[in-house]
Amino acid sequence: MMNTKRVLLASVFLSASAFEFWPASSVTRLVNQLPLSFGGRNAATFPKVEQSRFRCNLAEPIDPSQDGLLSSHDLFSSQEALKTLVKRHQPLVEVDSICYDDLRDFDTDDRWKPFDEIPKRLKENYPLVYDRAWIETINRFGLVYTIEGSDTSLAPILLTAHQDVVPVENATLAEWDHPPFDAVYDKKSGYLYGRGASDDKSAITALMSVMESLLSQETYEPRRTVIFSFGFDEECSGFRGAASIAKHLEDRYGKDGIAVILDEGGAGLQQVGDVLYALPAVYEKGYLDVWFDLEVTGGHSSTPTPHTSIGMMSEIVVSLESNPFEPKIIPDGPIHQGLICFTRYSPYVLPALTGYINWGLLDKAAKLLAQTQRETQYFIQTSQAVNWISGGQKINSLPEFTTLGVNHRYAPQDSIGSIQHRIVGLVQRVVHKYNLTLHAFEGDNDYDAYLDSIGQTRAGGGNEINTNWEPIYNGKLVLEARKRSYITP
Repeated sequence: MMNTKRVLLASVFLSASAFEFWPASSVTRLVNQLPLSFGGRNAATFPKVEQSRFRCNLAEPIDPSQDGLLSSHDLFSSQEALKTLVKRHQPLVEVDSICYDDLRDFDTDDRWKPFDEIPKRLKENYPLVYDRAWIETINRFGLVYTIEGSDTSLAPILLTAHQDVVPVENATLAEWDHPPFDAVYDKKSGYLYGRGASDDKSAITALMSVMESLLSQETYEPRRTVIFSFGFDEECSGFRGAASIAKHLEDRYGKDGIAVILDEGGAGLQQVGDVLYALPAVYEKGYLDVWFDLEVTGGHSSTPTPHTSIGMMSEIVVSLESNPFEPKIIPDGPIHQGLICFTRYSPYVLPALTGYINWGLLDKAAKLLAQTQRETQYFIQTSQAVNWISGGQKINSLPEFTTLGVNHRYAPQDSIGSIQHRIVGLVQRVVHKYNLTLHAFEGDNDYDAYLDSIGQTRAGGGNEINTNWEPIYNGKLVLEARKRSYITP
């Protein structure tokens, strides 16, 4: 056992992405920047400002060794157990269950066909689960396994994973040690190679293997119902899979009818000084893709206009990237509560942070965290990434169409509507400069609701600009939000 003074379960800590505590180089850099008033060992004794009633008190530890079941060490530490797990995992990794961004309906797109294979392989490898569980198929490929508990008054627990994987770029195939869907196991290194071997088919194998082992023990009788749900489009939206499963379970158990949900994410156990932290993920940022479609009059490059659609769109990119979002810690939110835990049990690791949290100076704490490292910055700040741009068909022809795609993972201080409204403001200079007609998020409920909340309308809010004379470029800029998800919880 690690030589630690205490074990802390920071059950409200940070985000679905793995949180790395500050590396030594970052701590040194920050300490050198700290105001003297927040230095020294008195940092943890500053008077507290009431920003939260949360104190991060520790629950009494529970000893699972008294449940009469075999331990995980007994079940899975032997070489024989490893062989079994490899044999179970390989058939899953061999299935090229790729989620493409442009997948069509199930019956019209053959790229869905590999997903038919997954439940067949699960049934072969987990006979006890298939014999005991109530198994449901949701929206064609979603899988839900329910092991009924003996006490129906207890809300069930939900353990999740996803069956799909991201595509493999053909240009990268030569860089793979083994083909991505051969599921080669290297005994010497202990690695199983393949797309999805980790993200996230490993979770399917782990959950199903544990349940198979539990069901093989005569004394196992869960008091609380256990549910497994395996989505099939997490890598390209989750709307068909997880969203359908969520609605199905909410219809059955009611809103907030699940006691605990375990999804992928979190950073496991991390030691800071003499304190061991458990870091489950209890908060996930929202998601938003915004597409910019610019159409202008084309022509031959021998007589070009002063600016092409690519040049205009490039100015929009500069405007966006010159105006990043601001970091912010929401009072009493999951980030704030996680920092309360950290500064209570490790007050001298970052004394300035401890001082800021104790004093309730959350804006200063946010700035400090944003300076630490990029991963930490984006726990408390909405990200925007210009990931896609396309325009032009021929080197001697002026491009009539240019498309830009910007991905956002938004923090609680922002919303889909506020991001859309911000984008409309940032493109105004380009719209005016080139006399473009702007069509901003037409028919978008999130955007309309946000405009209502701030007392603006499309007609009077400066969100559509139409010139009274024929513009030189005859240009039209269309803004559209496509994939989106909301912050959880």
